[in-house]
Amino acid sequence: MIKFPTILTRRSVFRAGAGLAVAASAMPLLTPASARAEGTSEAGAEPLNGNGFYRFKIGDFQATVVSDGYGQLPVGPILAMNAPEAELASVLQANFMQPVIQATSNILVVDTGRERILVDTGFGEKLGPSFGNFPGLQANLRRAGITPESIDLVVTSHGHLDHIGGFVTKSGALAFPKAQFVFVDTEWNYWTGSRYESEVNNSPMPEGFKKAFIEAARENLPPVADRSRFVKQGGEITSGVHYIAAPGHSPSHAAILFTSGEEQFMHMGDIAHNPVTSLQHPDWTPIFDYDPAQAIKSRKAILDRVAADRIMVMGYHFPFPAVGHVARYDTAYRWEAAQWVW
Repeated sequence: MIKFPTILTRRSVFRAGAGLAVAASAMPLLTPASARAEGTSEAGAEPLNGNGFYRFKIGDFQATVVSDGYGQLPVGPILAMNAPEAELASVLQANFMQPVIQATSNILVVDTGRERILVDTGFGEKLGPSFGNFPGLQANLRRAGITPESIDLVVTSHGHLDHIGGFVTKSGALAFPKAQFVFVDTEWNYWTGSRYESEVNNSPMPEGFKKAFIEAARENLPPVADRSRFVKQGGEITSGVHYIAAPGHSPSHAAILFTSGEEQFMHMGDIAHNPVTSLQHPDWTPIFDYDPAQAIKSRKAILDRVAADRIMVMGYHFPFPAVGHVARYDTAYRWEAAQWVW
């Protein structure tokens, strides 16, 4: 289990917002976890929407967003590392945001009628208990009435810790024992090759993140190698499901497009980390981007497409349930969260 060191300096914490009174030397990335209680419902009743999951439709497909949990994250040094301090403070104030926000991880399950597809797997059991309310995926899947054994395909947007960490359990067993795993071929090759470790270590990420990313690739990819299928960037995953090239956040990062009849839905992966900073200022860069310039190009291309075509989307780290629409606004974009449906 990874024990992250403290990663924030006093300067980086204050960069998240003037006057933020936080003792940087004692502040972990994520706040301590609270105990989670299993949801209860009357016998035979359909689980209540919102109890760690959210159901909706994509044409004839049944979709469910399942929460993997949440933790505290400073906006400035992590999500907008190149943002001018004064401008960032103004944007946060205008949008009623605090310098430290609650960041979430949201997992998508789609039943096509032929297959049950899980997109990404969250952190898994890779974080110690002091770094936030993670993991929540397995408990919230149960609340939604979804068993790990019922997953047919695990589709991966990219090879970062918070997307592949749930492949295996702490004991090393497969978390989704009957599933086939699907990757963009070049993304798999990168994270199982010889370059990634040195490149991660040379990145601007804090040391704790570097270690976590490297260990995630080492520990989670080999166990699924013999049950994985590799798809060309932009290729078909299965009927009605395609990868959409969106490199930059990672070497071959991809979004996933679902099509059922006349309806389309896009899982944006990590194209945009926050509905304010990423959409209103798509040139602001999170600290995790592998190639920031390419990531900005991909972000704008995806946001342009979903805005022009009015495609409903999901933001992996957007506030739960993380589904809605992107609209053009002035020279950038705005987020229109979907109206809640019980």
